[in-house]
Amino acid sequence: MNKALFNLPVLTTAAFSLAATVVLVSLVFAGEPEGSALMLDEPWAVPDFEVTDHNGQTITRRGMLGRVWVCDFFLTRCNGVCPVLGLKMAATAERLAKDDAFDDVMLVSFSVDPEHDTLDVLQAYRAKNFEFWDKGNEDLRAELDSRWVHARAEDKEAFWQTVRDGFRLGVGPANPEDKTTPIAHSRRFVLVDKEGIIRGVYDAYADEQLVTMIDDIRLLVNE
Repeated sequence: MNKALFNLPVLTTAAFSLAATVVLVSLVFAGEPEGSALMLDEPWAVPDFEVTDHNGQTITRRGMLGRVWVCDFFLTRCNGVCPVLGLKMAATAERLAKDDAFDDVMLVSFSVDPEHDTLDVLQAYRAKNFEFWDKGNEDLRAELDSRWVHARAEDKEAFWQTVRDGFRLGVGPANPEDKTTPIAHSRRFVLVDKEGIIRGVYDAYADEQLVTMIDDIRLLVNE
C-alpha cells in the first residue's frame, strides 16, 4: 500500500530549489503517462475541514463533493520544499489543461502557517510566484488562476490536527537546524475522488509517481 509518510525538507537553499526544480518539472510530464495506477489499497475519507482561499471564498469537504481534486501543504515562508511543490503543482495544472476531461479537476494548496499566511499574504505570494509557475504564458496563467487555489484555516492547531489525523500526513515545528522553513510538513500530493475519499498519495519528488497521478486522476474522473 502506498502510505503517506512524514518528510522534512532537505534542500539546502532556495536558489538550489528553484534551479533544480526547473529540470525536475521538465521531466515530470515528458511523454505520455504509462504504467499501473498507484491507488491506495485502503482509501479513507477526507476529514471535515473549512478553509478560506486567496479570493476569500470558503472551501469545505462537503463543498468539494462531486469533483476530483489534488491538494498539497505548504507555507509562504518556506524556502526548501515549497518552491518545488509550487512548480510541480503548476506543472500538474498545465498537464490537466491539455484534456477537456479534466476541466473540473481542482488543485488546492493548504497553508500550514495560517497565523502568518493571511489572505493578503497568500495573494502576494501568488503574484510573486506566477512568473515562475506560468513561464510567461498568459494562457497558462489563466489556467492556474482558475484551477488552483491557496487556502488557509483560522485555527492553526486545529488544522494541524486535521492534517495529522485526517490526511495522515506529518506537520509540526521544524528542527531548529533547518533554516529553510519554520514548520516541518509533508511533500506529498493527495488525490481525492468525487465522493470525498482519499484515493492516492504521491511523493512530489518522485517524477514517476506524478506521471502516474495523471492516470489515476483520469480513472477517478471516469468513475
